[in-house]
Amino acid sequence: MEAKNKIVEQLKIIRGAIDANKNFVSRLPVFARGFAEQDFAGNTGMGFNDWLILLDKVIGKLEKPTEPTGEEAKDLANDCIKLSTHLERYARYLMTVPDKIRMASSFFQVDEAAMKSAMEAPKFAESVRSLKQDIDNLIKELQARA
Repeated sequence: MEAKNKIVEQLKIIRGAIDANKNFVSRLPVFARGFAEQDFAGNTGMGFNDWLILLDKVIGKLEKPTEPTGEEAKDLANDCIKLSTHLERYARYLMTVPDKIRMASSFFQVDEAAMKSAMEAPKFAESVRSLKQDIDNLIKELQARA
């Protein structure tokens, strides 16, 4: 149960980060917005909205008071498998964020808070990879219950 709560907490942090990234990108100049959205989706395997939908789905299932069994456990395991695959891609994307934001800042003004956040992205990648390991362990548990 404690592991499940930790996973939910970490998923909510990632959801918040992706939502913040989506909001940042939505405020970019039109010429940069499309590029940033395609870059995110191409590197992470899903667009912002697809990420948010999948995260909300997994969080919702994990927050249920009862442990999933049978078909419910199988469905959650499948969602977690998809999430695990994309978490690694998201972690690799995060490693490239500082270079991307430095490049972008040569074309338009990037506020100090966004720049600072971008420089922290590689550290956040470590947390994402740790979550991936926790999700992979959860997948094994769920598959055993299915």
